[in-house]
Amino acid sequence: MEALLKGKSLVLVIPVYNEEKALRANFHEIKRLLAEDGIHPCFHFVDDGSRDGTWQVVSALSSEYEGVTGIKFARNFGKEIALRAGVESVDADLYLTMDSDLQHPPRYIKDMLEVMAREGCDIVDGVKASRGHESFKHRFVAKSFYKVLKSITGLEMDNSSDFKLMNRQVIDALRVFHERNLFFRGIVSWVGFKTVKFPFEVDDRTLGETHFSVGRLFLLAMSAILSYTSKPLYLTIFSGILFLLFALIMGIQTLYNFFFGHAISGFSTVILLILITGSMIMLSLGIIGVYIARIYEEIKRRPRYIIERRV
Repeated sequence: MEALLKGKSLVLVIPVYNEEKALRANFHEIKRLLAEDGIHPCFHFVDDGSRDGTWQVVSALSSEYEGVTGIKFARNFGKEIALRAGVESVDADLYLTMDSDLQHPPRYIKDMLEVMAREGCDIVDGVKASRGHESFKHRFVAKSFYKVLKSITGLEMDNSSDFKLMNRQVIDALRVFHERNLFFRGIVSWVGFKTVKFPFEVDDRTLGETHFSVGRLFLLAMSAILSYTSKPLYLTIFSGILFLLFALIMGIQTLYNFFFGHAISGFSTVILLILITGSMIMLSLGIIGVYIARIYEEIKRRPRYIIERRV
């Protein structure tokens, strides 16, 4: 394994949120499995404003074990920001991002290192071979999101995850981005570099409970689409052209009936047209409003996150 790393330092960047009950046990399991493979990385935890004793566990691990560091946010900023802060606040040659709940199995890390060494790639992108025991609703929303994202942005991210191995060149490229709203997986895909996909089986969470609901997945999907494309704005133009053509057809029909003396009832048609047109106008204004809100958030230039403590 020393030959694989070739004297390079490896850090595991792990965001945590309200993981007090499971964090210590999961850390020991990760450390044990990696030690069996001859891998001795550093650990860098990012406490995303936990409301329980997660930070106390991180502090204790830092004092008990060499190579364990961490930062604590002043409040909850979200997992995407936590991942970004994690790769920004620690220096290494190789970075591996993963969840703390063991659903990103540490037994695959050795294989990922071997793939990077063999292929000479910059990113080993963990892709879910299956989605584990997710609910049908969660699986349906996730699949739909990735299909919509691909059709709108062109990013191929089906079954993607935050289980990624990256070299320092990729991390330096990620650090150039200064936008406040970001989708970490999307940015990693967008920057390019030589990438090799690595299929893995998702393990079940053994301790604790997930904090990722369908609602949060929907908000993440919206954030990703808004961050990587302006195509929804063109829906307003498309709907405008569509209704213009419809209005021309209705206008010709109205003039025809007027000049040839046909009776026009048309009340229901007028009401439906008003309702449909009003709905499209409000939808268009809503899309424009969301993008304006994003612009407003960016131009304020507030910090993406605030670090309260470090160990």
